Amino acid sequence: MAELSANIRLRPARIALLVSPGDRDSILGFMRISACMWGGQYNPIIPVFRRPPKAWSAEFQGDKTGLEIARGYIRFFEPDAFVEAKPGLLETLGLQSLRGVIADRTVTLDELLAPEPHKSWADLRFGLPITDAVADMYQRGERFMQRNPASAMVIDKPPSNGLAEAMFGVYPAGDDRAYFASAYRDVFQPEPMSCDAVTWRRVYLKGTTMPLDPTSYRIDPERPWHKDLKFFVFDPSKPTDLIDLWNLRGEPAPLLPVPIGWATELAPDIQKLCAAEYQPLEGNSHGVMHSATVEFARGISDAERQRTIESIRLGLPPAGDHGGSLTVKHWRDRIWDAPGEGMMNGPSRLRLFVEEKQVTLEVSQADDYLNATYEPLRPRFASRFGAAHVRWVNSLRVSNYGRSNIATIYPYNTFDRSQPRLTLGLGEVLIGTEGWSIGQEYAGLSGTIQLETQEKAITGLLQRSGYRVSLSEPGHIAKQMLDQLGGLAGAHLIADEEILRTMNDMAGGIRRRRNGTEEIKEEFDPRSRSVRAWTELVNKRKKRDYGRSDLERFTKRNVIVLGLETRCTNCLHVNWDPMDKMGYALSCKRCLKEYPFPQGGDNGARKWAYRVAGPFSVQDYAKGAYGAVLALRAIDELNHYMGSLNFVTAVQLESDGRSIEADYVALHQPDSFDERYDPDIIFGEAKSFGEGDTLKPKDVARLQELALRFPECYLAISVLRQNFTEGEKILLRRLVRWTRKVGQNGGPRNWVLLLTGHELLRAHEPLSNTWKTIGGKHAEFADFHHTRSLKTIAEASVSIHLDLPSFSSERHAAWNRRRRKRDNDFPRIPGQWGRMLQSVSGPTSTEPDEGIEISSQDP
Repeated sequence: MAELSANIRLRPARIALLVSPGDRDSILGFMRISACMWGGQYNPIIPVFRRPPKAWSAEFQGDKTGLEIARGYIRFFEPDAFVEAKPGLLETLGLQSLRGVIADRTVTLDELLAPEPHKSWADLRFGLPITDAVADMYQRGERFMQRNPASAMVIDKPPSNGLAEAMFGVYPAGDDRAYFASAYRDVFQPEPMSCDAVTWRRVYLKGTTMPLDPTSYRIDPERPWHKDLKFFVFDPSKPTDLIDLWNLRGEPAPLLPVPIGWATELAPDIQKLCAAEYQPLEGNSHGVMHSATVEFARGISDAERQRTIESIRLGLPPAGDHGGSLTVKHWRDRIWDAPGEGMMNGPSRLRLFVEEKQVTLEVSQADDYLNATYEPLRPRFASRFGAAHVRWVNSLRVSNYGRSNIATIYPYNTFDRSQPRLTLGLGEVLIGTEGWSIGQEYAGLSGTIQLETQEKAITGLLQRSGYRVSLSEPGHIAKQMLDQLGGLAGAHLIADEEILRTMNDMAGGIRRRRNGTEEIKEEFDPRSRSVRAWTELVNKRKKRDYGRSDLERFTKRNVIVLGLETRCTNCLHVNWDPMDKMGYALSCKRCLKEYPFPQGGDNGARKWAYRVAGPFSVQDYAKGAYGAVLALRAIDELNHYMGSLNFVTAVQLESDGRSIEADYVALHQPDSFDERYDPDIIFGEAKSFGEGDTLKPKDVARLQELALRFPECYLAISVLRQNFTEGEKILLRRLVRWTRKVGQNGGPRNWVLLLTGHELLRAHEPLSNTWKTIGGKHAEFADFHHTRSLKTIAEASVSIHLDLPSFSSERHAAWNRRRRKRDNDFPRIPGQWGRMLQSVSGPTSTEPDEGIEISSQDP
């Protein structure tokens, strides 16, 4: 039926602990169990609280509730399964839907590693046991006599504060769990060591194997080049610091933990590492250097920070022209903020690479269901069967590149995974920044994906938002049109003003006039155009379209069909008949009588001609379908690649007795360079070439009603003309100002995208080239900065057509007008962005010393 392209990546399961930040016993218990799990050192800990702990109170000054912060942690880490330190924590967060429908993805901490009836050992409920990895490590190397055998260690008597669990790894106690420690001991023959700075040097400087190491077996963390070494100074007596340390492993920067009590003793080692890190950036001719960062946990006092800085200052390389050799950081990156809500370049999660492959998915249809099978990836060392529900995960990125009507773009379902149903019997699928993440239980079994059409997926989304959805007549016309054109990619065939006007003229028309109190409607039959006229029309198009269009493309897609014009011998009416309807006797459309086919030599009695066919034969620019289809094509190509859009055309939405029509509803793939953002939902209002003001106040009112129901959605307004009228601009300015109320993420409540014939009818080229060619105001916004994403293009379109400043410019101007209460204070700015600036200002930093850069500015 159809083919899809999919990239499949293998990764360990991400299991999250929900816990009160003061519950040290549960935190340590989870860390110990994570040491038994492949990928376990990357398992996140989600703090659940209503009032922030004292160590964190300086960063949480009322801009978010504790429950919102916990949900922010979940959004950042996107766990595959949850462990509750105490039953009911998911309900506390209002996330009871995450318990699952088919396969429960939540357990309590006591259940995570517990023996089942009639078994003497405890099995993991989630994740792949580390014993599989340790056995493979033995088979591949540890069983052989080595010239320089690697050393290994275990902490002899772990302190009760959790330092050993967080830094080195400690296996859980108990006879039913002892086999994890036994497997590690049998393979590596570890040396018992004390929990002190000497052991720290053995592990982190000399590479001695520690219990946490097998959890990352065959896992390659993908660290960006600009993420330099980070020292994290923490107080192990504070559970909040242990949570931060543990979670920092899930972020891209390479991490070295430093207990505050060991900082002075380890200062010479830190200095050497800083000197090794302080190297020129390869390929950079401006003297930019790599440099390490020391980040202080939120539980460290100002006095302790100052003493630590002083202890490592001596011996650091001198500062260069582009900053010091060590940056000091006094805050925790706000990983709990939604993307775009706080920092301009917000924190990102570490991606773990094990294996990947590119496959083609063959889509089959059985009854009303669309399915595709694939061969999942698995860790090569994993046993075939296991007791856990989610042993590892396959993340799929599925694309159709406009070749089919199958849905590949969905809103992220981080907080409710009951929809969409994409698998059969394997539980819910996490849709997020890594694509479609599907938990795997067994090795060697094929996987099945249950797919949907784009229409079903988007109407399902609208229905879950409280609407009854139906496709209107223009929607059916646009759907048929796209079927004939071969999808949005084929819509370039009609992206030409002269061709559109010609086809609309050939479709006939309707003329309405009033006779007293009655309205009289006159319909005009479709018209023909000679083969010569169409040939000349297409040849002119070829010159503008780099030869991509020819007459055969129009006939193959049944945009136009060839027929013969003949004159009825009874009433002299000129009839047109397609080739498959011709015979020796023809029927007149006017008098309904038969007349003979003209077989004589008089060519004037017959003439070959084209007519528009199917949906292209509908009057009034196919009842607006041309405008909607071309607007969708333009949006799909704004980011220079196809397949970034799933959509449904012309839907009627009913809710609470009110009916709203949208010319199209679309889901737009997040910008290709940033996958943290949820797909954008776009509601479109598409107008044709009409004279005068085609955009009416009622159209704007409909868009506003949709905007209130869908915060942060895009409102796309397009015309096939090359500009908006002055009357339309007045309405659009009011709409833009109305949308610029600050939303929850610090941006506008909604975004407005304006498109004209320049964008809708452009050749297949980057938008920046089109705007440069137009010149004038368009050329001012033709650079990469203004055309790099849907958001920047929307802002630029408002400035081009309405002569309004961008939202960000307006906000910065407003900020600059506000007086600061103190010279060194941040301004109070309405909205989440302003509250974020205040909450991360942190304690006052020390003055910079030679060779050290104190980083205390807002992140």
